[in-house]
Amino acid sequence: MISSANVYALLIFTVIAFTAVGIIYSRGKFDTLDDFITARGTAGTKMLSTTFLASFLGVFILFTPPEAGSIGGITTVIGYALGLGGLYFAFIILSPKIRSYLPQGSTLNDFARKRYGKKMYGLILLLSIFYMFVHLVAELTAIAFVAYELAGIPLLFTALLIGLGTMIYIAYGGLRASMFTDMIQMVFVLVFLLITGIGVVYYLGGIGNILSLSRENAPELFSFSNTGGIEFGLTLGIAVFVANLFHQGYWQRIYSGKNDKAIKKSLIFCIIIALPIMMLTGVLGIVSTGLGYAENPSVALFSLVYGIFPIGLIIMVFMLALVLVMSTVDTLLNGMVATFSGNTRGILKNMDSKSLLGFARVLTLVIIIPAALIAAQGYSVLYLFLVADLLCAGVVFPLFYGLFNKKVTENTAVLASLLGIASGIPFFMANQLLISFTLPILISAVVTLLGTWYGQKS
Repeated sequence: MISSANVYALLIFTVIAFTAVGIIYSRGKFDTLDDFITARGTAGTKMLSTTFLASFLGVFILFTPPEAGSIGGITTVIGYALGLGGLYFAFIILSPKIRSYLPQGSTLNDFARKRYGKKMYGLILLLSIFYMFVHLVAELTAIAFVAYELAGIPLLFTALLIGLGTMIYIAYGGLRASMFTDMIQMVFVLVFLLITGIGVVYYLGGIGNILSLSRENAPELFSFSNTGGIEFGLTLGIAVFVANLFHQGYWQRIYSGKNDKAIKKSLIFCIIIALPIMMLTGVLGIVSTGLGYAENPSVALFSLVYGIFPIGLIIMVFMLALVLVMSTVDTLLNGMVATFSGNTRGILKNMDSKSLLGFARVLTLVIIIPAALIAAQGYSVLYLFLVADLLCAGVVFPLFYGLFNKKVTENTAVLASLLGIASGIPFFMANQLLISFTLPILISAVVTLLGTWYGQKS
C-alpha cells in the first residue's frame, strides 16, 4: 500500500491544478446566464468531439464496463458497448430536430415544456435531476473507492475534495470551463488506457498468457452462450441508451455546437473512438476477475493495476483517474445547475441575469455536499447507475415520440410515462433486471400509441 500522505498530496495537487486551469481559461468569457449554461453556438467539431468523449466516457469507462465484464463476461461488455453506440446514433437523429424545434433552448426540459406543458415538464425536470444526482454520487463513489483501495483514504475526504474543487471552477466558469478542461482530460483518457493496456500485457507475460489463464479460471466469462451474461448485457445496453438521453449536460453541449454538421461529425468520431475503448476496459475487468484480482467488481480495473504494476505506474494511473472523474463531475454539476436555474428563470421572472447567475453558482455548492455524503456510504457504482436508469426507461418513448407525432397530448405522455415507470419497479426489486428495463419501454410505448390513436378517433 502506498503512503496515505503521498496519496493525500496527489489528490490535493491534482484537484487544485485543474481547478486553476478551469478558472484561468474562463476568466472574462461570459457575463450572462445563457453564456454560463450553454456557451451557445461556440463549439466546433474538435471541441465537441473531445467534450462529448470526455463527458460520455469520463471515469465511467474505468468502472462500469470493467464491473460489467467482471460480473457478466464478454457478452455483457458487448451489449453495454452496443447500447453506447446506439446512444450516439440517437443524438445524431434527435439533436437537429430538437435544435430546430427550440433554437433558444438549453436543456431537454425546455423541449418538454414547449412540446407538452407544465405536467410533462415537471416530470422530466424531476427525472433529469434525480438521474444526474445519482450519476454524480456514482462517480464520486467510484473515485473514492480507488483512493481507499490504494491507501485507505476515507471515502468522504476524496468525494468532498473532488466535488468541491470541481464545484469551484464550474461555479466560476460554467460550461466553457467544463468543455475546455474536457479537451485536456480526453488526452489523459487516451494516455491512461495506453499505459494500462501496455502495462497489463507486459507484466502478465503477453496477451496469449493472459487469455489462457483467465479462461482457465473463469471460462464462463468468455462464453458467448452465457445466458446470464447475455441478459445482463442487454439490460445494460438498454439502460445506458435510455438514461443518457436525459443527461442535461449532453444537451447543453448539443446547443453549444456551431451547427448540425459539426455536431454530427463529432458524434460519429465518438462512435469510432468510444466503442473500442469500452471493449478494452470491459475485457480488462474480465481479466481482473479471471486472474483473481477483482475482489470488489466496482474497482476491478484498479484492483488489477494495483496487483501487477510498480508503485510509479500506480501513482500515474491514479492521477489520470482523478482527472477523468473531474471531467464527468463538472459535466453533471453544470447540467444540474442549468436545469435548476432554467426552472428558476421561468418562476422568478423579475430576477435579473446577474442574480440568476449568482443563484446558479450557489446551487453548485448545495448540490455537491449531499452527493459527497451519500458517496461516502460506498454503494455499488453499477447499482447506483441502474437505479437512475430504470426511471428513464419508462419516459423515453412518450417524450421523444412527440417530436415525430404532433398529435401526442400531454395527458397521454404523462400517463404513459408513469405507467411505464411503475411497471418496472417490482421486477427491479425482484432483481429481474432485463424485464424491469424492457417492460417500461413496451408499456409506455403501447399506452402512448393507443392514447394517440384514441384521441384521433374521438
